[in-house]
Amino acid sequence: MTWHSTSTDATISSKSSVLFGLNEDDKSEILVYRYRTGSSGLEITSQQKLCKELDANQDLPFLRVTKKKIPRGNSRLEVHAEDLLLPEEARLYGNKPTMKASVANVGLPSVAYWKRLAFNSFPELYIVSKSISGSPTSSTSNSPENSQHVSPATTFPVDTAHPPTEQ
Repeated sequence: MTWHSTSTDATISSKSSVLFGLNEDDKSEILVYRYRTGSSGLEITSQQKLCKELDANQDLPFLRVTKKKIPRGNSRLEVHAEDLLLPEEARLYGNKPTMKASVANVGLPSVAYWKRLAFNSFPELYIVSKSISGSPTSSTSNSPENSQHVSPATTFPVDTAHPPTEQ
């Protein structure tokens, strides 16, 4: 938990609100895309619910939340590799050619599309993704010590004798 003091009051802010610039008290609807998390499609939720969910996640230090503007009138949105980067990373790696590569093309839910068109709701898409560096569990499973060691015995099939046939 992080303590923020305002004049004479002291309030507790959620860790995710501090890390990602979210408003933990905002109950207005937002559109969330979870990149490579196994969820299907976009989700309509609030920043408050997103903060609670992220704070409960044990991998919070290895997650990131970025925002991408949704052009008014678009029913689909292209997500590029650069959209997954935090602002500091975007300054460092933004000029790399692979940052313009498309990683997803998502369709807005019809409710979100019409609210965006009529009332200018959902100005941004909140993208939740894992950090490029990964979590401790992914880094330990990718370490050289845990990699498969290939030997000729496991590479080539071993011929087994056919069972004797009785005549």
